[in-house]
Amino acid sequence: MLLLTSLILLLNLSYFIQYTGAAQSNVLGGRKGGHGDDDDGGHGGTGDACSYANCDDYDPCTDDHCDPYSGECHHLLKDCNDYNSCTDDICDSYSGECQHDEKDCKDYNPCTDDSCDPYSGGCVNTEKDCDDKNPCTEDDRCDPYSGNCVHVLKDCDDYNSCTDDRCDSYSGECVNDERTCDDYNPCTDDWCSSYSGDCKHDEKECDDYDPCTDDSCDPYSGECQHTEKDCDDYDPCTDDRCDYGECGYLVKNCDDYDPCTDDSCDPYSGNCEHIENDQCTPY
Repeated sequence: MLLLTSLILLLNLSYFIQYTGAAQSNVLGGRKGGHGDDDDGGHGGTGDACSYANCDDYDPCTDDHCDPYSGECHHLLKDCNDYNSCTDDICDSYSGECQHDEKDCKDYNPCTDDSCDPYSGGCVNTEKDCDDKNPCTEDDRCDPYSGNCVHVLKDCDDYNSCTDDRCDSYSGECVNDERTCDDYNPCTDDWCSSYSGDCKHDEKECDDYDPCTDDSCDPYSGECQHTEKDCDDYDPCTDDRCDYGECGYLVKNCDDYDPCTDDSCDPYSGNCEHIENDQCTPY
């Protein structure tokens, strides 16, 4: 097998020497105006080693030319470098046009901002900053599915329906203020229902359980007032009084138990008068 391979190489080398020797003879003959077999009788040579060379490699992405001294073909790759480290520069093998595609730095993570470093050409994948600088939100993070930032409000609920719960926007601390139910009426008792959280305003209880007093609340001081019921009939000859909440009017008793006097009450002064009568014979 080795012997056969060596024989083939020797045959190819012999053919190459014969071919290049003939070509050089033709070229030299053309340069010197020799007596070769060319059409101009050996007097019209061009003196160019590339006269018969076809250097087209049919690759639109190479610049093809022949060296006029050596007759050798050269195929230089087209330079598509745009000196931008963040592009992939290639030559289109069909059109021969240069293409500059932006480097793909996607890491397919929606929670990173992907870019190319213009100096190094390396990819930079920076985690998305979801901090909203709000002390009243917790767990600021990026949703790994949507890529959107998520901000959860701090839970300040103390589960007391009679407090107003909030987060202090400066400190981020929870504040639970008791609900103010004051209606600014001193004659009501104001309170918050622990079940509903509603404010209640009950009228102050001023009843002294005395039916002969009129009970009320002073709207300025909020103090209870107990005023005796007015049973005055403006008749000075009656004794006016309240009995179990009802007014009673008893005629003043002016009887002096003397049969020789006529007893009466003066309707103006209310004084008893005892006038002797002529009908009576004293004992």
